[in-house]
Amino acid sequence: MPKNQNEFVTFFEALVAKELPFVLFRLPKTQEIVLYQQRDSTHHRSKTLTENGFVFAPFQAKESYTYIPNQLETRFVVLQNPIPYLANNTVQAQNKSYYMELIDAAKKTITQSSLQKVVVSREHKQDFSGSIAASFLKLTHAYPNAMVYYWSHPHTGDWMGATPETLLDIQNGVCKTMALAGTFPFDENKEPSWTSKELDEQQMVTDFIQTQLQRIFSKDSIYVSPTYTKRAGNLVHLCANFEVPLGKATALDIVRLLHPTPAVAGVPVKESLAFLSNYERHDRKYYAGILGPIANNSVNLFVNLRCAEVTQNQITLYVGGGITAKSHPEMEWTESQRKAETLLNVL
Repeated sequence: MPKNQNEFVTFFEALVAKELPFVLFRLPKTQEIVLYQQRDSTHHRSKTLTENGFVFAPFQAKESYTYIPNQLETRFVVLQNPIPYLANNTVQAQNKSYYMELIDAAKKTITQSSLQKVVVSREHKQDFSGSIAASFLKLTHAYPNAMVYYWSHPHTGDWMGATPETLLDIQNGVCKTMALAGTFPFDENKEPSWTSKELDEQQMVTDFIQTQLQRIFSKDSIYVSPTYTKRAGNLVHLCANFEVPLGKATALDIVRLLHPTPAVAGVPVKESLAFLSNYERHDRKYYAGILGPIANNSVNLFVNLRCAEVTQNQITLYVGGGITAKSHPEMEWTESQRKAETLLNVL
């Protein structure tokens, strides 16, 4: 198994050369890289989320989910390269007028309808001639608290990312999720100055999750933590953790209740999805979708944020932000640029 970066690059290139589905991932706060690979090109679909494998579903996930079974599973640790990974580059502006139009339309719609918040997004395309394998390793070392992955499948294309947001964690009969919203640049020398805009935005997500979980769980059984600041690379977010005994509920039950959350769609969800259908001109594809491993009674599903679609000579990043009546367009644009930096400063 590969033990250093050079060995991993060779290992990765051999995987790609097979032209068969595979996924490499590193769970938060772990060092072990896990590989699932298929023996053939079969397109596996799950309708129950009970199979053993790695799920990868789009933002508009329907009745079934693509997954790679853990037919061939390998685990290993790659030593960290001593060279610093994080750059501090300014991300070139792209699609600013489009993004500002989305923000303007969102704010107008919020004042004229029941819509309270909507998460708008944009693409950022970047020429790329470096090593994808080395970039994946950089992500694992730069973002130890994120779910870092590289997914390759003929049906979906290749994707990579480092997401901070848990959608569903089930271990030993206990279900956990989180309400993550609001963004501020990380500064180790001072606490973030959260405003009512970020606090309100995060509370909307917390309230939504609480309401949805109460559809199948009793209110008294649901634990909600105090809201705290959660670091994600060069950014921090407001977060509240949820925990509830699973009982007779299934992973599929909870995914259907929670996805998409207001953190990636808006409030109310139905109205926000209608807005996005009318105003977003690009296809989100797997951005803000669902991904993660499922094995026996263990589930680790995440929201696919801070992600990029990878082609031979280009990467396409997807970034977005929650718009409310209090949003300042220029500040929202700057926030989206910082989110793009999460990946680009490593690549």
